[in-house]
Amino acid sequence: MQKLKPFLTFVFNKIFKSQFFIYWVLATTIVLVIIFNVNVKFLSEGGKVAPEKGEFGDKGIVGELETIITSDNKYQGIEGDVSSENYSKNKNVFISELDNDGLVGYANSIGLSKEGFPIVSYHHLNAGDLKLAYCENLDCSSAKIHLLDWAGDFGYFTDLVVSNSGKVYISYLDRKNGDLRVIRCIDYKCGRAQINVIDKGAGKAGYVGEYNSIDLTKQGYPVIGYFDNNLNNLKLAVCEDADCDISVIKEVDTEGMVGEYLDLSLDNNTDMPIVVYQDRTNMQVKLIQCLDLYCENYESSIIDDVAKRGGDISIFQDTSNTLYISYYDFNFNYLKLAICKDSNCNENKTIIKLIEAKILPGLFYSWNSLIVNNSGNALISFYDMNTKNFGIVYCDDEFCKDKEIINIDKIGSIGTYASMVSDSNGRIFISYYDSSRGSLKVAQCENNKCN
Repeated sequence: MQKLKPFLTFVFNKIFKSQFFIYWVLATTIVLVIIFNVNVKFLSEGGKVAPEKGEFGDKGIVGELETIITSDNKYQGIEGDVSSENYSKNKNVFISELDNDGLVGYANSIGLSKEGFPIVSYHHLNAGDLKLAYCENLDCSSAKIHLLDWAGDFGYFTDLVVSNSGKVYISYLDRKNGDLRVIRCIDYKCGRAQINVIDKGAGKAGYVGEYNSIDLTKQGYPVIGYFDNNLNNLKLAVCEDADCDISVIKEVDTEGMVGEYLDLSLDNNTDMPIVVYQDRTNMQVKLIQCLDLYCENYESSIIDDVAKRGGDISIFQDTSNTLYISYYDFNFNYLKLAICKDSNCNENKTIIKLIEAKILPGLFYSWNSLIVNNSGNALISFYDMNTKNFGIVYCDDEFCKDKEIINIDKIGSIGTYASMVSDSNGRIFISYYDSSRGSLKVAQCENNKCN
């Protein structure tokens, strides 16, 4: 030991008393991070505006509320520009391919930006990312792609809504942690965003947030309906402010396995939530009309008896308060439309068979989207597995006794996910997944019929 003392004294004087000591420490830390792949954890400061030099590079994500983000990702938010040509054979439809970077658009939702241009949230299946395409013109031939949430498995279920002032909100599922999240875009092009965790799951052992659907109150506060896979319940999250920093979670229907394939809308007059969903236990499509914002009290209606298998359900309330509900009936293999006058589905309900799947499993209509145009005509998107056509059913009259089938695009054989919106001039915009190319597309119709 005596022989070691001079050596230790030398080391101490040369290293620890050296003016370069701090550089020794920094160099050693960097080497350890590289060798042992140490994750650097950033504590969230949810609710604050993202710094110009944030945790994830320029214009980074602010982070989650009451949680920790672990990531070594250094994306800068904007991924790139898109320039697209028309893919459509329909002279009144312009089809733009926005992203084809490997199975993108598998889940998507469309809205209209402050400028009136399409804006689409969608899932990148290969990478597990949530992305957003911001179109810079009406036909979406020019767009910017934003990477919103990554380093996990985000956006498999996603829904988007835009406020009257142009604020963009996106609800989605974090499949890595099993959480329901909501993004509030800080600027209207969503170059910067705040992420809030609304309801926590149990990782892949149990998700909350499947089949989520979001809408805004007249005050601009988000309301989200979603399925809790842990409890097999239909739940509602009501944000108490526009930033969604505070939210109230309510279990709405808990009888059996309820809440899959849901769609939510807020009543035009009262702002009360209206939710349509599948009751797998009783093999029914059900409707709940809340009598208060938090849905402590509600009226329930059975729309139709369907098979245990589920398919997308869509809802739309027009300006005369008529409710339209599209869904697939696996019992009789029909795409159907329920119309409830005065939003009364117990007494004033009419059910129309739109298309029959005559060759099984050749026709598949379960992934549908529904809107009513500015002339009061209902449009329902569908996918025909037999012909591989993606199209819409256009109702020529109030109860869809006369209808037209209008083809939009010929796509692959796996199926498609679609979302529709229309502007005040009656133009129709449709986002959908083309499985033959693994790409996200947007169709812009020159008129309110897409013919």
